[in-house]
Amino acid sequence: MKALNHTYNISCKPKCESCKKVTDDIVLIDNFFENFEEARKFLKGRDRWKTIPYQGYASSGYRSFFPEWIGKSLLEKYVKGNRIKTVDNFHAFTDFYYDEKQSVWGIVNSNYYPHIDDVKKNNTLQHICLVNLNDVPVITNFYSFKDYKRCSAVMEKEWNYYTTNLQYELMDYYDNKTVNRKKVKEFLDTKKDLQIKLIDSIEYKPNQAIVYPADLFHCGDITEDFTEENPRVLFKILTWYDYSSCEKRNYS
Repeated sequence: MKALNHTYNISCKPKCESCKKVTDDIVLIDNFFENFEEARKFLKGRDRWKTIPYQGYASSGYRSFFPEWIGKSLLEKYVKGNRIKTVDNFHAFTDFYYDEKQSVWGIVNSNYYPHIDDVKKNNTLQHICLVNLNDVPVITNFYSFKDYKRCSAVMEKEWNYYTTNLQYELMDYYDNKTVNRKKVKEFLDTKKDLQIKLIDSIEYKPNQAIVYPADLFHCGDITEDFTEENPRVLFKILTWYDYSSCEKRNYS
């Protein structure tokens, strides 16, 4: 049986040409891969799993899984270059998302409502790196909740309670019938006392990556242009920053 290591090493060499902060919390990395065409061919060409409700907040689509060491090897140059201390824990996926016309299993899965992936605990916090593998720019949206753009461990319970109650309201609004993305948007548009606000939309180009802390309220912008045959494809790396001895980061 032929292993994938050799093909990966040839196809997915990281370049990370330059990086810049676009907000206090969000960084963009230019030219993430040396050979973008070969990298995305490899990362898009692996076996895929269809997302299901057991995955929680996953959007409708498909996902390919990779060994943890791949995420570590691809972010090594960025992490060392910016003096970022990480916990030795990485995850790597390719996500294929699209505008689901049928039902969604929750308000968060609609991509019209934000979520968080982590909060800071014991001086560690997950950070998300998304590399755009598409031919066109993509957008990630960022929100505030009660005028806070990041969720703390103290606030997490309140956030989950608010989201759960809003989910109940959504189902009551449609008499407990199955809802799709369009219906979720219509419901949210009718809410006059909604506690979430869109505060930023960050666009990143093909072979450009976005990096942000997982406690930001966020969601992907899944437009109608992204179909099951032409999905929004992102390579995702999750890593955990260690804040126990923070150093100044220049992002240069």
